[in-house]
Amino acid sequence: MNGEDDLLRLIPPPIDIAADIDWETLEERLGVRLPSDYKWLVEHYGPGKFSDFLHILQPVTGFAPIRLEDSANRASEILDQLRESGENIPYPTEELLPVGTTDNGDTIYWVRRPEVDPDRWPIVANAARNTKWPEFDGGIVQFLVATLSGRYRCEVFPDSFPGDEPVFSKYVIRASRRNQR
Repeated sequence: MNGEDDLLRLIPPPIDIAADIDWETLEERLGVRLPSDYKWLVEHYGPGKFSDFLHILQPVTGFAPIRLEDSANRASEILDQLRESGENIPYPTEELLPVGTTDNGDTIYWVRRPEVDPDRWPIVANAARNTKWPEFDGGIVQFLVATLSGRYRCEVFPDSFPGDEPVFSKYVIRASRRNQR
């Protein structure tokens, strides 16, 4: 089995995902080819969160805090500012590309090594309030399977995550009052 099959068994995706993503244009704007397991994840699960805590950044969404391109730009600025203030960040900024966030403000990154083979990029997490950078040797889908199944304990996540029965919840988009009139 591969990571995708394991994730499908562990947490079935929503049934009504309509993914219309121009990957080529997005990758051109980002200046990097994205891992194939990430594309699969976005196309099968869409915008939402795992176990009410872990959010996967999305290429297309009206919710800016989880938009991949916006998060990538913001992360580069933040990492450079932290480095200038004396923080010890064990990776060059240009090697880190965010792929997820948590409700605690933690960030999950791809480490873009080797740059020419995104399907081999490992995952690293950084807690919002400490200097730990645990690395996971696998892609985002493998990271989710290992973390959500309890086989891997990411030390920056709280002990309560993922809970006894991990779930995926789609974001609920509510119409504004103005649109309801």
